[in-house]
Order: sequence, then C-alpha cells, then structure tokens
Amino acid sequence: MNIDLSITGNIASMKIDGILNSENAHLLQEKLSEVLASKCTLLELDLLDCRNISSTGIGKILLFYKDFISTGGEIEVIRSSSNVYELFSMLKLNQLFTVNLG
Repeated sequence: MNIDLSITGNIASMKIDGILNSENAHLLQEKLSEVLASKCTLLELDLLDCRNISSTGIGKILLFYKDFISTGGEIEVIRSSSNVYELFSMLKLNQLFTVNLG
C-alpha cells in the first residue's frame, strides 16, 4: 500500500493505492494525524486505486472523522473503486460524508 498526502491551503488531498489492512493501517494513522495537525478543513480522499479496506482501516477513518468534524473539518471521497464504494455504502459511511464512485 502507498499513501500520498499533499496539503494546499486548507485542503488536504490523500491518495491511497493498494490494500489497506491491519498490517499497514498505522501508516494511514500517521498521515491522518498530519492532516489533523495541519488545521485543514477539508480532506479529499482518492480511493480509486484502493482495492479493499479492512475493518481496521475503516476504524482508523471513523476515529479520524470524529476528531476532524469536531474541529470543523469535512471529508469527501472524490473517487473510489467499486469495491470500496460498495463497502462504504453497505456500512452507510456515505451518510457521514460524500463518497463518489471513480
């Protein structure tokens, strides 16, 4: 798995490639901590090349979401693979933030 993070102004853009699982979820946690520390108000997630996310990865995203919205932040999945889109829809995460299909 590879995570690219760029921060421009108040927008953080994160692209995740590969499979997000319990073995590499700590890398996601580190990047999400950078976003929180940056005082950004929008996180744009690009999950088009993310083939799957484990429950550990979902947990990291949900914990970040809770902290991020408490500071006035907003998350948007700008692109997602069909697998991730179906997973987010099934878990009703698309009711917490916008999830767009690739």
